Amino acid sequence: MKKIVFAAAATLGITAFAAPAQAASFRWNIDYTGFFADGASINGSFIADETAATDGFVSTDEFDSWIWTFNSATEVVSVSSADSGAEIQNFFGPAGFFVDGTANVVGDDASEGVYASSSAVIDLDFLLVDTFASGSITSSATGDVTVSDAISVSDPETVPEPATLLGLFALAGAAATAKRQKQAA
Repeated sequence: MKKIVFAAAATLGITAFAAPAQAASFRWNIDYTGFFADGASINGSFIADETAATDGFVSTDEFDSWIWTFNSATEVVSVSSADSGAEIQNFFGPAGFFVDGTANVVGDDASEGVYASSSAVIDLDFLLVDTFASGSITSSATGDVTVSDAISVSDPETVPEPATLLGLFALAGAAATAKRQKQAA
């Protein structure tokens, strides 16, 4: 039985590393600070394929997933691509973010998009945050679009592929099992 477990772990580990690599996925973290009263902010991230960033701009139609969170002293509102009814609305042409060091500025030519779910909307073009229930707005926050602060965009972080994670877990499990068997002996 022990040999079968180790063989399966080795096979999974090798398969994960030998699998043909697809383009890497990256996560960029975004911060909107200084636009809202009382230190409130919008923070979020999006994940996209590395090829989406080759022109220095990742458009919202190139996002694999995204999440935005409004944090204030009185409420936290999140909208995610995983939410029910989640969608990105681009009213002003292509939306997205510069990821090549070009400043992302509220109100410039590049729209940052409007992100909506069935219970909230976070509008990054006009810095509006609305939550609603039963068709009525239950809370609203508005940022100051005249503030000259730039939007902070992090350097990309590599997002591990699921096959690689599975292989690493299999190898770690096999190593832990081997260590326990040595201790028991």
